[in-house]
Amino acid sequence: MTFTEIPLNRGDTPLYQQLASALAARIEQGALAPGDKLPTHRALADQLGVTVGTVTRAYAEAERRGLVEARVGAGTFVRDPGRPVWSFEEREGDERTLGYNVPPAIDRSDIMQAALEELARHRQALNRLMLYQSPEGSGQHREALADWLNRHGIAVDPREMLFTSGAQHGVQLALQALCRPGDTLLCERLTYPGLLSLARQQQLQVRPVELDDEGLVPEALAAACRQHQPRLVYLTPTLQNPTTATCGERRRQDLLAVCREYGILALEDDVHGLLPAERPAALVNLDPGQVVHVGGLGKALAPGLRLGYLQVPGPLRDRVVDGIQNHSWMISPLLTALAMILVNQGAADQLLTLVREQMRQRWQRVAAALPGASLRYHREGFHGWLTLPEHLPLSEFLIAARQRGLDLKSAELFTPPGHPAPAAVRIAASAPASLDALDAALTLLADILDKPPAGGAFTL
Repeated sequence: MTFTEIPLNRGDTPLYQQLASALAARIEQGALAPGDKLPTHRALADQLGVTVGTVTRAYAEAERRGLVEARVGAGTFVRDPGRPVWSFEEREGDERTLGYNVPPAIDRSDIMQAALEELARHRQALNRLMLYQSPEGSGQHREALADWLNRHGIAVDPREMLFTSGAQHGVQLALQALCRPGDTLLCERLTYPGLLSLARQQQLQVRPVELDDEGLVPEALAAACRQHQPRLVYLTPTLQNPTTATCGERRRQDLLAVCREYGILALEDDVHGLLPAERPAALVNLDPGQVVHVGGLGKALAPGLRLGYLQVPGPLRDRVVDGIQNHSWMISPLLTALAMILVNQGAADQLLTLVREQMRQRWQRVAAALPGASLRYHREGFHGWLTLPEHLPLSEFLIAARQRGLDLKSAELFTPPGHPAPAAVRIAASAPASLDALDAALTLLADILDKPPAGGAFTL
């Protein structure tokens, strides 16, 4: 249909309502079908000789009536009446993203549907789960998760463990419970940007400690403790973000010995710890009295669960409980129940296996596409650390990537303020929506890396 055929009059009914009603009539008559894209606000305003504001209000009114839906960055579309208004529009994968450290896209719908159906079968329990509960969470849920984690080599105690709204929330709770404004926090020389943001919000002094191929260097940690008298040290000993370094058993023991000597706690971020099928013992296994352990189910199972866990040494636990109560009173018992159904049904192990298999396939593609690159990765991890060729400065590489629409993360994001960033980038092989999308992103990346320097310098 042509939109110039829509009759509008200058009577008592506002023009935007007339336009919304006209759209409704066209949809009812079949002239506009589900999925049809409507003209932009400006284009329709020009066709009808009305203001852009009139069209904007008309589209908003049509959306309120459930006739159309606005999709961010895409436009306004006729809604399928068979699909609930609240449902999320499925987004197409960006073929140029290697940026975000998210789990690979796998079909979780059957597994989640079975878990939701199991939850819905227990009507009395379901009603109880929708009531206010203790910020400590259900003891049964904590026992179920602790048992599952122990089977995967992470020794947590259900009496001391607490649920959180994701692993980053666990880090936030730990910092708030253990630190005061002005305290010094040690971290790896390259570290998780979320940690830097949280430290800034809490007015903590961040001091970086040297890394090597096996993670945080014990001698450097000891020197930093002597110099700065820190409150605690934040570290990621398994699949470090961004370098993927993993501390061996001896290195972990040496780091804990330094913490004991200087009387500081180790804040162990184990958010990637479930990904490797084989890994060294978590720090919390080796000395639970010296370690604040943070992990989550988002990376291993599904980010939408938004469920993490935190264990602190016994005397400090009450501070974290108070923090949970102050933040949100409790962590959703409905959510923790759903996650524990996944655990008890064996679905959690199934999802973890699927994620590992998918990542092994993806890193095979990466290795084939970038055979000469200085790239460090773990075949079951999400991200890799790419050191740039000597002829390719970081700034010029990032310009070239932006020009091609390639999304990846610069070393600058992982570097504490006031310190130099290496010429390197983090690439997340997990981010593209499919293997084909991964191949497309890798083709762009390989093209940038292979471009020869002109006159001794990289040119675009």
